[in-house]
Amino acid sequence: MTTAFKTKLDAFKLGLGPRAWHNFRIDAGASVLFSFFNVVFNQFYVPMAIQQGASNLQVGIISAAPAVGLLFSPLWAAFIERSDPKPFVIVPNLIARALIILPAFFGVPLAYVGAALLFHMLMGIQSPGYAALVIRMYPPETRGRLMGNTRVVMGGLMIPVAFLVGRWIDAAGPSGPLLFAAATGVLSILVFARVKARKAAPPKLLGAKRFNFREQLQLVRQNREIAVFFLACTFTGFGNILAVPLYNIMQVDRLELSNTQIGIARAIYYICLLSAYFVTGRVIDKLSAKHTVAFGLAAFSIVPFCYALLGNYGAVLIGSGIQGLGDAIWDIGFLAYMFRLAPGREAVVVGLHFMLFGFRGTAGPLLSTFLADSVPLPYLLFGAGVCGLIGLTAFLAYNRGTLQVRGRTASM
Repeated sequence: MTTAFKTKLDAFKLGLGPRAWHNFRIDAGASVLFSFFNVVFNQFYVPMAIQQGASNLQVGIISAAPAVGLLFSPLWAAFIERSDPKPFVIVPNLIARALIILPAFFGVPLAYVGAALLFHMLMGIQSPGYAALVIRMYPPETRGRLMGNTRVVMGGLMIPVAFLVGRWIDAAGPSGPLLFAAATGVLSILVFARVKARKAAPPKLLGAKRFNFREQLQLVRQNREIAVFFLACTFTGFGNILAVPLYNIMQVDRLELSNTQIGIARAIYYICLLSAYFVTGRVIDKLSAKHTVAFGLAAFSIVPFCYALLGNYGAVLIGSGIQGLGDAIWDIGFLAYMFRLAPGREAVVVGLHFMLFGFRGTAGPLLSTFLADSVPLPYLLFGAGVCGLIGLTAFLAYNRGTLQVRGRTASM
């Protein structure tokens, strides 16, 4: 370690404070371990299910699974608001990541469908919990940068892992990678359990007594910016989730790509994801979370058009890269934006956001995979892109004044 690097590291640690520095190291270490699980489950799970004989309907159910559990996010958010959020993150993740051994031992489509549904039901608990936990882990002035840095570490490792996992599946089948993913996923959450979060709940949350869905909706009625954000996400998110299973069907059934070719596309995805994580965290802290949301909505709108208009392996590579940009912004940009929409009510806003994702995320994949046998894929993908543009246009139209302002006065 050079003297100059050690000096910068010491200054970085001093600027963060002991708790944030401890949490950053734990978060980064857990992210490194989670990268193996992330590649296998989030990038190869659906292609593996298709290769094991999953029908279009089963592909639709697996693709809709992330949304099913999120339908109940407002309910869990009500519990999390008046509790320590950490158990709501650790326990569901621990159980969910262990479930991936099911398709490893029973390599039939039903095992893939069942494990995906159970996994994401548990993720519906941890999603609002993580939103409440992360604001207690990091100070607001460095939160975006630290969230981005941990994901840069993770993304850098996932680039070669994506290619190697593709080769591994081609050579030995899916069982080994799935078991490895389960083991590293469980280990990563055990490491993450060591984070030290601020114990006291924000004052606004102390009065929460019970789940009141009407009161949560009142928060949206009183804040037009939240309503416009939800509207934009509904259209663009529906278009994105409508198209996602079609990407996998086109890659495996229509283009007949090998897992190695899919691995190359996933490596490109992670290169762009990594770059976007690096940039997004700094844009959030120095410019505006609102700007990152606009770029994210634009990215999700472009990908379906790539597949619809090109329809070849080049479209897969280009679309994978742009999808990586959008997913990075969705991960930390959208979250940071929601933190600033309703300070003290973050869990509620995130819970409602995920509930709406639950509705569109359940309907979209089931609709697209149902229609895939009777409607040409380019038509479906083009329609998904149009939905994305509607959401993007709504967000830009409402925020056209503040998006032109530079500096922290534009941040929200």
